[in-house]
Amino acid sequence: MTRVRIFRRVAVTVMALTATASLAACGSLGGGGADSTASAGDGVITFWHYYGDPHGEALNAVLSAYTEETGIEVEARFIPYDDFNRTLQQAAAAGELPDIALINAFDTAQMADAGIIEDLSSYVDAWGQQDAYYATGWESGQVDGATFAIPHLADVYALYYNEEILAEAGVEVPETWEEMEAAAAQITASGAASYGLAMSGIEGAEGATGILLRTLAAGGDLSDFGGDAGVTALESVQRMTESGALSKGFLTWNEDDAMAAFTNGEAGMAINSASAINVVRDNAPDLSWSVAPLPADKTEATYLSAENLTIGAGSGDADAAWDLIEWMQRPEVLESYLPARNKLPARDDVPGAVTDPVRATFADQLVHAWAPNGDLAARSNEALSLVQQALQSVISGTSSPTDAAADAQAAIDEALGN
Repeated sequence: MTRVRIFRRVAVTVMALTATASLAACGSLGGGGADSTASAGDGVITFWHYYGDPHGEALNAVLSAYTEETGIEVEARFIPYDDFNRTLQQAAAAGELPDIALINAFDTAQMADAGIIEDLSSYVDAWGQQDAYYATGWESGQVDGATFAIPHLADVYALYYNEEILAEAGVEVPETWEEMEAAAAQITASGAASYGLAMSGIEGAEGATGILLRTLAAGGDLSDFGGDAGVTALESVQRMTESGALSKGFLTWNEDDAMAAFTNGEAGMAINSASAINVVRDNAPDLSWSVAPLPADKTEATYLSAENLTIGAGSGDADAAWDLIEWMQRPEVLESYLPARNKLPARDDVPGAVTDPVRATFADQLVHAWAPNGDLAARSNEALSLVQQALQSVISGTSSPTDAAADAQAAIDEALGN
């Protein structure tokens, strides 16, 4: 079948989100391991993921398209994110790993070290498409010089802004963090919106994203948060909170809360990922808004959120599993799947997936994306949670930015065994 016919079939299937009955009931399906019927080579590929609805609908649809195209059955199993890694570990101990596991990209090294996923280097060498991927995402699948995972998709952060609110406040879209602070404060002071900027600050890793982005722009990252860049970031957010540019309640907001404040007109700007594009379009269809790259400081930077495709260790269907992974990463498949999934391609040769100018702005930031690697990747959630604690202590007034950054760094170093 030609590439055009494949593309059309995938497009119809994904956009209609018409998964087969077995896939729609993915929560009740079991996985296959080295001792299971599926992994013994009966032509059934077991696929574990943590995409709840509606995200799982697009994934199930593309898996259904693969079955329609090839005749090979794919049994998908949904496992909630909070239970996913533990379930994989238990399955490994029982010899019942799936043929394919869709994992958080920054868990790849940990999974490889634990013997849960297979080395894919021989497949990748024969495939020869590794140069099509953005470097940061591809690096997340590398462990000790070998490839253990293929980037599935990508997501990065940018600045959402309300065009009418910025115009009413008399401010331009900020291009630097100094301009960001001034613009956000002016929006609040002018009464054009309740506050200039919305972002998540909730307890845990999610609430550290904003402060991490500010740290990256200042030239640092999680590994040296205790230095000048981390202090600069904490001081910046402290000033925005004191000026009213940020709501003091942002420490209780997750990313959905931040976007709710933006879509209902309470905030003139918001920091969020490409995943929120459809949220704005669905919940505020009449809103005049756009997106811009995050403000720069010493550098222009954003944070990569990504997931990887892996093959479970001991899979009796490794060749079949690789065939599905390779098929899912074909540009003509991604061109249909990713807009429905509301994500970005992890490779740079899929222009059809980012023809939307808003989505294209996010895609352009992939070259500036930072992601943790090595030991830091395996402990990134813990490190981010420690950064959020530093943020919380500064905003609550219990610690200075300098002391909070130093305390966070000491805890991160301890977690990393440094």
